[in-house]
Amino acid sequence: MIVVDDETWVRQRLLQTIDWGTLGIDFIEEASSGDEALAKAKVSHPDLILTDIRMPNMGGLELMQSLKEHQLLAKVIIISGYSDFEYAKKAVALGAFDYILKPVEDQDLLHIVERCLEQIQLEKKQEALLRKADNQVNKRLPLLKEMLFAKLINGQVQNRQEAVEVLNDFQINRTNVHHICVIFKIQNFEKVTEQNSTDFVQFVIRNVARDFLRDLSENDIVFIHSDEVVVIISSSNEVEVIHNRVLSMSEALNIIIGKILGCSVFIGLGGGYTDIFDISSSYRQAKQSLLFNGYSAKVRKGELISSSKSEHYKNYDIDAIINSIKLGDKESLHVNMEMLVKGDSQITPAELKFIYFQVVHVISKFTVNDEFSEFSLDFFELVHRLQSVQDIRQLLSEAFEKIIDYLKKTHEPKKRKVIEKIIQYVEVHYNETITLNLVAEKFLLNPSYLSKIFKDEVNISFSKFIMEYRIEKAIELMSDPTKKIYEIASSVGYDDVQYFTKIFKTTKGLTPMQYRDKIT
Repeated sequence: MIVVDDETWVRQRLLQTIDWGTLGIDFIEEASSGDEALAKAKVSHPDLILTDIRMPNMGGLELMQSLKEHQLLAKVIIISGYSDFEYAKKAVALGAFDYILKPVEDQDLLHIVERCLEQIQLEKKQEALLRKADNQVNKRLPLLKEMLFAKLINGQVQNRQEAVEVLNDFQINRTNVHHICVIFKIQNFEKVTEQNSTDFVQFVIRNVARDFLRDLSENDIVFIHSDEVVVIISSSNEVEVIHNRVLSMSEALNIIIGKILGCSVFIGLGGGYTDIFDISSSYRQAKQSLLFNGYSAKVRKGELISSSKSEHYKNYDIDAIINSIKLGDKESLHVNMEMLVKGDSQITPAELKFIYFQVVHVISKFTVNDEFSEFSLDFFELVHRLQSVQDIRQLLSEAFEKIIDYLKKTHEPKKRKVIEKIIQYVEVHYNETITLNLVAEKFLLNPSYLSKIFKDEVNISFSKFIMEYRIEKAIELMSDPTKKIYEIASSVGYDDVQYFTKIFKTTKGLTPMQYRDKIT
């Protein structure tokens, strides 16, 4: 870990009064500015950096940007004064793990660092698991629906009546239609998933397939089965018509997947059946078609892009964009989008489309909703028609703004309710040790997010709200002439009477004694 602050006494307090060894941190360096910290980070490659924002030569924000430019992956925690709140907000938008307001309480800082270290360990475990995983469950569909379709295509439905009831619950149309199974399988699956996580690859193929085929089918049945994306088309059209339409779309579909993932897919087509419980036969035929078209050395009808010609796009740093969306900050979103395009003069339309899929993939992890899914599909159709970088960048910005509005709309009622509960908690526990991080932990919120939504709802910061509430409670106690000022200070949560006197005068313009003389 590196501790960065231009004030020597701050660094020394953090280094000498906190037992970092309890968290397993046994190597700590200090730096008085961002450029000094950067130089040391290039040598020691720290896991974690604690930094102030305002410092000479290079501040905390510039340090974060420089770390990214040098591909130094340290997590950054901001330690900021209240007057630097806007800077801290920007730091979070740039990818800071969290921030804590000065004056820093040791336990609060330890708790944030502990969470940060847990996330580092968790990310490493997740990366290892994703590399080994061959099958990913489609998290966007209810588990029961996923299992039912898997049983249908494998012919493993044992209780037909029970399955019919579940299909009816999911409003699956089974009558007067032909059911046809279509399989999409990645060429060089293992190689592709070395460059992109398995769930992201399947997310892209699932959404592209759904977008191209949804007008063909009366049902929306697209799911993951092993390393395949399976689509069940239910249509009143003749089977031959459906086959021809799928084949006519396959080239355009493969071009899009090639641009996004740098690979192609094989497509297997099964026969049509009027009874959905015969879809297992269609699935077997699609598998045979897949083998014939995909893996035969003579016929590669499903392979429409040569792997030697496939383009491979680099992974862009989208943390700043994602954090802007999570924070609901449209201003920083546009700044980060502009920086992304200007930072790479060679960026292509296909790469911008790829960035969209990356962002939607992350957002969809904590937003499971049909409306959001439909929005992502509608957008894909629009972005597919555009070819210029500026047009796509503009559409991306508009799409991300809509995501911000959507998240705000869906989270607003919950946000108001949790703020009401937090205020009630403060009113009961105001005379105890109470901090932003403590309350955030109690209500299972990120401290940065809590700080923002609290200020949005109450129009003052969380710390100022507590301070003003305690001062009002102190004024109520002043009506009792037997109570000493230090007793009143202790009763409202301030053991340090000098500190209490200071903030009281800051708030009311008088010392507690002067104020009491005035009202009595």
